[in-house]
Amino acid sequence: MKRPGPLRDLVVIGASAGGVEALRALVSALPPDLQAGVLIVLHLREGSTSALAHILDTAGPLPARFAEDGAPIENGHLYVAPPDHHLLVNGGHLSLSDRPAENGHRPSIDALFRSAANDRGRSAVGVVLSGVLDDGTAGLAAIKSRGGMAIVQDPADAAYPGMPDSALANVEIDQLLPAAAIGAELGQILAAPAGLVCPDCGGGLSVLTPDQSGVGCRSGHVWSADALLDTTDQPLQAALWTAVRSLDNKVELAERMAATARQRGNVALAQRYSGSMEEARAAARLLRNRLTAGESEVARDGEVN
Repeated sequence: MKRPGPLRDLVVIGASAGGVEALRALVSALPPDLQAGVLIVLHLREGSTSALAHILDTAGPLPARFAEDGAPIENGHLYVAPPDHHLLVNGGHLSLSDRPAENGHRPSIDALFRSAANDRGRSAVGVVLSGVLDDGTAGLAAIKSRGGMAIVQDPADAAYPGMPDSALANVEIDQLLPAAAIGAELGQILAAPAGLVCPDCGGGLSVLTPDQSGVGCRSGHVWSADALLDTTDQPLQAALWTAVRSLDNKVELAERMAATARQRGNVALAQRYSGSMEEARAAARLLRNRLTAGESEVARDGEVN
């Protein structure tokens, strides 16, 4: 069997007004052995200077510095966008650009997020923190469209909830947490494979429609739960149980987000969250049933007659 697909190994974070404190809280909770590079954009006033790299360097266990054009992205390092330059991802390296501002900002959160989506796909995790208006929403949607993960600071925890509120209203997020809790959560997320993967091609697996049995990838490979489990060894079965727990968490989050969207009158978003909830629930049920059935069979095989 081929090795599991790529780990999530790139985190991109966007913040604006009120973002310095949110960033300090987040990076202070990151583990010292974080298996990912972290790229950060804080919206700045035109012509201003920034001490953010120094602030974050002393806030947590990971070293922080301003990004340099062409430098490789290393795990366990924080890279801060310098003033008046977009920070982008290009072939696993940092790229700085002086192209025009977006929504009046250079560096731009959306520019960073889009480049991460295009360069790293499902390996990317996007994080939206405190800020006004809707900056970061379009970029976070791009990350999700390529199979990446979306995390948003709880608006109640944000000094300025505009950016988190916009992301919640327009993107199917994976986690909604206070800033300090995001750091610890990233340590857990980045230690595990990015979801179930196809043994044939390494692509992501998702549950098929309810009238079908099993899971499939975008390449067209289809696996019944029994066949998929038959390919696994003990470490992968442990990963499958981790996936079940992750799916359970997704069900709970999607249910909350659907209720919030309905309260705000956003019927379309509520329907998307409800669909995501049912898909995750079906996938969790399928895997849990097969995993527990396999454990029962092992127990029966071990019985002494």
